Amino acid sequence: MNKRFKTKVDWWLAVLLCISPITSLFVLVKLYVDGDPNAWLGWFGVIIIAAVYTGLLFPFYYEMEEESLLIRFGCIRSRIPYNSIKKVVPTRNPISSPALSLDRLRIDTGDTLGTNISPADKSSFLKYLAGQVNHLVLADGQLLPKEES
Repeated sequence: MNKRFKTKVDWWLAVLLCISPITSLFVLVKLYVDGDPNAWLGWFGVIIIAAVYTGLLFPFYYEMEEESLLIRFGCIRSRIPYNSIKKVVPTRNPISSPALSLDRLRIDTGDTLGTNISPADKSSFLKYLAGQVNHLVLADGQLLPKEES
């Protein structure tokens, strides 16, 4: 059975994410209340925003599979093979990533950017991931190569 971890969501980011759909609905209602004959066009904005949110935000989780870490954000699935993970360290880097919080973990796979994620329960996530990657050891809230720890 695969272990699934929810993403952490910062309150301020949740507020920012709510502004666009609420504004779209407000404008749509205002157009109907004012009796605008073109009010039906407002549905295009609502539908576009709903499609973007559905495509990028729902569902949003991290799942430990047998051979890899699955990162699921909306329609996008990304897999990181356990044997390619070099280290996992805490970060607050705001670079665009599949994370809804700045309280992140950077998964270093040897490429230049790595992948930033934000599991809600970082300690459980790291403990479970440590059990999946034999070449890393959990120390001080991060996973490091055995010789570095």
